[in-house]
Amino acid sequence: MQRAPRKLTVLASLDVAGYSRLVERDERDTLVALARIRRSILKPTVAKHSGNLFKTMGDGALVEFPSVEDGVEWALAFQTEMAKFNEARSGDPIRARLGVGLADVFVQGEDRFGAAVGFVVRLQESAPPGGIAITHSVRWQLASSLAARFAVSEWVQFKGKKDEQFEVWTWAGEGPGESAATAATGIGYRRRANADAPWPADPSRSPSPAPPPIKAMPRADQASIVVLPFDNMSGDPSVDTMIDGIIEEITASLSRVRDFTVIARNSAYVYKGRPVDVRNISAELGVRYVLEGSLRKSGNRVRVTAQLIDAVSGVHIWADRFEGVVADLFDFEDEIAMRVTGALRPSIWEAEIALARRKRPENVATYDLVLRALPHLWAHRKADNDEAIRLLDEAMTLDPDYARAKAIAAWARAQSAVYNWTDDLAAIRAEGDRLVAEASPVVGDDPTALTALATATMLLFGDLDRARVFVDRALALDPNNAWAMTRRGFLEAYGGDPAEAQKCFEKAIKLSPLDPFSFNGYIGLGFARFAAGDPVEAAQWARRALGEKVGMTWAYRDLAVFLARAGDLEGAREALDRFVDARPEITVAHIADAMKFVQPRILEMYLDGLRLAGLPE
Repeated sequence: MQRAPRKLTVLASLDVAGYSRLVERDERDTLVALARIRRSILKPTVAKHSGNLFKTMGDGALVEFPSVEDGVEWALAFQTEMAKFNEARSGDPIRARLGVGLADVFVQGEDRFGAAVGFVVRLQESAPPGGIAITHSVRWQLASSLAARFAVSEWVQFKGKKDEQFEVWTWAGEGPGESAATAATGIGYRRRANADAPWPADPSRSPSPAPPPIKAMPRADQASIVVLPFDNMSGDPSVDTMIDGIIEEITASLSRVRDFTVIARNSAYVYKGRPVDVRNISAELGVRYVLEGSLRKSGNRVRVTAQLIDAVSGVHIWADRFEGVVADLFDFEDEIAMRVTGALRPSIWEAEIALARRKRPENVATYDLVLRALPHLWAHRKADNDEAIRLLDEAMTLDPDYARAKAIAAWARAQSAVYNWTDDLAAIRAEGDRLVAEASPVVGDDPTALTALATATMLLFGDLDRARVFVDRALALDPNNAWAMTRRGFLEAYGGDPAEAQKCFEKAIKLSPLDPFSFNGYIGLGFARFAAGDPVEAAQWARRALGEKVGMTWAYRDLAVFLARAGDLEGAREALDRFVDARPEITVAHIADAMKFVQPRILEMYLDGLRLAGLPE
């Protein structure tokens, strides 16, 4: 059975507060009033705000909207009309509760279903009668005048979500009435330190527990920031790569400013698509500030919205939106980075951010191809590496002058050589040599491209001195670049300084603790410990790397060496079998040629481990 398609949309849920009491008191009057509300208020206001009323159920309804502003403006218009309705009504007032939230839903015809629908219903239940509840992700995307109408923020625990609390912003109506004094029906709330007093708790329920305390932020004397993956508001998966590019460029631009500690993009990437409290992100990554945003694309037009938050206090420091065409994306990235910098450190001039503007491709398609290649590059599997090369070669065809594409393409070919994925090492080295030669003079101040050139130069030709020049340039431009710091670690390990290598790998992992490429740091730590004469700990790091990167087989080569040198010949043979399974013709001589960049004493130790594990000469 084919799975129903999914989409990211804006849902609004409504119901009538005290519906059972109203029906018990006067069933006929209540039902007649609800019919009139649907006919004269609900349907006209939904149509006016481009909504889709796809489900009604008794006293409730679910409505879909094309944007958060449409949904929130509808909610305000509906409650305004309901207030007028109740003023003219002779019987008991009928007060609706509304909730508006982003929802990742399954689509089946005109219906929308899934856990996210239930979440929006729970959100609606936390609104005061006659009021509206919206999520944090909805509020910050609103125009400032509209967002300001939601002035009360609480941490609410929903039914069925006893281990989580959600930040909810509410509008309780603008006139006197019952709504501001009537309890919401969420399980409980915790008042924010900077919020007005919330509605009193339902006495029939126990208050929700306060969340665990957030640990003190490190490096309080220096700004620390993470740029989260922006939300894709278009419902088009192809927009994701465009968003990835924006995040990478903003992160790289901020990294150029020495006043900041910037968490690497790949650590931030693990939060993509996850509704995570910014306080938890602050604790997990050790950052003070969070930049989040969204992107909506319609045809050739793009709207980028961004918001900077003090994750410890919850204060919104700055928010803005940028509209234009796809060709303006690079200008958006620079503008966002510049404004964030100004918001955090007003003394930093625009010129410092301008220094981060690197040479970019002539068209966005080239940029997109390079971004799509990166996950294949760090997958460390032959098929993925081949796909990375294909995408990068296509990018170079579209823009033969794009230095970053050439540098990363050389890196991919270096991986083919060192991980024994090619039978024609000479051809791979020749192609890598050409790419490095063409990219080096024009790479400019792009730390990612410089890191790629360092990797290619090191692994293809064993030229550690030239590789060090590239790495040093990358780290001078971006001291927080975890990839560059990892390459510095390998330089030290291969060159015979395992103690310094270990420091580099540990720093790289600290810079990007959740990086999907961090397994490479574990591989480096294993090699550094092996070079230092500790094969037992080296094997532990190799196993961790293999556990982190499912499907990676080349690192069983390292594990076989480390286990053999530690005296575990049975384990070494098992690991070697896993390595040679896809390389039945591999020999010690092949590996010696591929790893000629390693300091001779360490290389001989490594090759001896392969011999002990049973690899033929």
